[in-house]
Amino acid sequence: MRLTLRKKLLLFSVVIAVLPLLIAGETLIRIARDELKSSANDQLTATARQISDMIDSSYRDAWLAPLSLIANAIDDDTLNIDAKIALLTLGIADLPDIVALQITVEGSQKPLLVTREGYSQSLEKAGLDPLEILRVPPEMIAEFLEGDHTLGRSTAHPVDSDIWLATLALPLKKPLNGLPATLSARIDLTRLSEYVRTHSFTRTGSITIVDANGQQMLSRNDINIADHAIVEEASSLISLQTGLISVKPYARPDGEVMLGAFSFPHPFDWAVIVEKSEAAAYFTIDVMVRNLLIWVGAGLVVAGIGAVLFSLGISRPILKIGQAAIEVGKGNFQARVVGVKSQDEIGELAGRINEMIGQVNERFQLAKFVSHGTIDAIQKSDSGDVKLGGSRKRVAILFADIRGYTAFSETREPEVVVEVLNYYFANQGEAVSRNNGDIDKFVGDQLMAIFQGPDMSSDALRCAAEIQDIMERSAKEHPDWQLDIGIGVDVGDVVVGAMGSPERMDYTVLGDHVNLAARLCSAAAPQETMISDAVYAETKTLDGFTFAPLEPIRVKGKAAAIEVYGVEGSGTA
Repeated sequence: MRLTLRKKLLLFSVVIAVLPLLIAGETLIRIARDELKSSANDQLTATARQISDMIDSSYRDAWLAPLSLIANAIDDDTLNIDAKIALLTLGIADLPDIVALQITVEGSQKPLLVTREGYSQSLEKAGLDPLEILRVPPEMIAEFLEGDHTLGRSTAHPVDSDIWLATLALPLKKPLNGLPATLSARIDLTRLSEYVRTHSFTRTGSITIVDANGQQMLSRNDINIADHAIVEEASSLISLQTGLISVKPYARPDGEVMLGAFSFPHPFDWAVIVEKSEAAAYFTIDVMVRNLLIWVGAGLVVAGIGAVLFSLGISRPILKIGQAAIEVGKGNFQARVVGVKSQDEIGELAGRINEMIGQVNERFQLAKFVSHGTIDAIQKSDSGDVKLGGSRKRVAILFADIRGYTAFSETREPEVVVEVLNYYFANQGEAVSRNNGDIDKFVGDQLMAIFQGPDMSSDALRCAAEIQDIMERSAKEHPDWQLDIGIGVDVGDVVVGAMGSPERMDYTVLGDHVNLAARLCSAAAPQETMISDAVYAETKTLDGFTFAPLEPIRVKGKAAAIEVYGVEGSGTA
């Protein structure tokens, strides 16, 4: 006989109803009181530790580690000054929290400063001087490096602003122009501040970060709380870095009784203080006492106790299901719910979860065989069903065809042919991605890519230059392959949409400009990128490229000859 959860709950409730109601009620109230107090303390300490860990990990992984890598690269004698400046610029671009990088040479009053453009503009809009805010004064650098310090750090908060900045400074191991130098960074703490401000604990309590003077950090609140008992105690212990300390109940100056805990993040002289009012922490206890007394008096508490005890018996399979869901969330589609053999709704749920994971894995693998445009079309479909048809859009189209591949494949084993082709396609695909493009399809040894957006033609040219560079490097590394590539690029209005039949569709682009790009690719010589007059008109001022008019060509379907241009360059200004 199959017992449903409802029948099991009913059975347990009837059995337990014979227990002494008053004894069971009093026992449950006492246990609940102790557990809730313990839970409140655990929540406070866990939250304080979580905030400190967040600060520690941000400092270690997002700030100090990248800064150390940049410092080591700057110490490289093989890099010239232009390369080092480029390194600072790239570092700013790739690290979202770091808004300024600076190299200070001892004795110089004009350090080399590279800032994030968008951040500088936001400071100007706020009425602040970006140079004054982001520049690290030589006096601060000197203060950082006093004694035997290898790392300096501090925080700054411009007056009348919501801006919080951290400063890290690392002395460079090798002198610049014969003088000691220091690499420093200004770090925007907005992300950290938002994490604290929006933490789930703030719905029922408060999270405050203070310095050794009891002043609030990362906060828009200017209220002075230095006279609070917990703030005084935490501030006095900052220098000891004792770890996390639980605090007994204490009264605020206004008389409100609070529960609190604090911890100390390692990077800065801060204390993370987590507080919750004692009334809010233990409010549930009073409610539970009243409700339990009511239910005991009415005889209905037995059903509730039976349900609670029964839930303990089913917690293990639920945890297994939850663990499988966590693994799937991490991208492990091989995870399965195992060991759940109960013949009830939970057992059915475990089986359905396993079926769902298998189906999700199938769809994930299938997604690798279609373009990003196809996936976007499916996601944006209001009815969930992609319809045949298309719309007119202006795009840039790039065709890249490997020259000499047919002769190459005739003299190699099929496995080698496929391996080499996949090698080129993998590198070309990465180049397309880096330049904001989307691979439409692979046809034999030819790649077709689509570029959209305001810089579509520029993106297509940069991609073409990268692909030519890839082929050139590959030719040096594998001279026996003897392969080159010809590329054609055009831009214009095409039809974008689902083509085919309701049973088998291909989401692609069609039109005269697609055909012209393919013709240009066919006409391009090995190691040549050929573009149309339309692409030339949009990119002729693009830095890093040179353009040369070629002999006009005739293509199928065009009455007049087509003006074409050859392109050389890498796009580097």
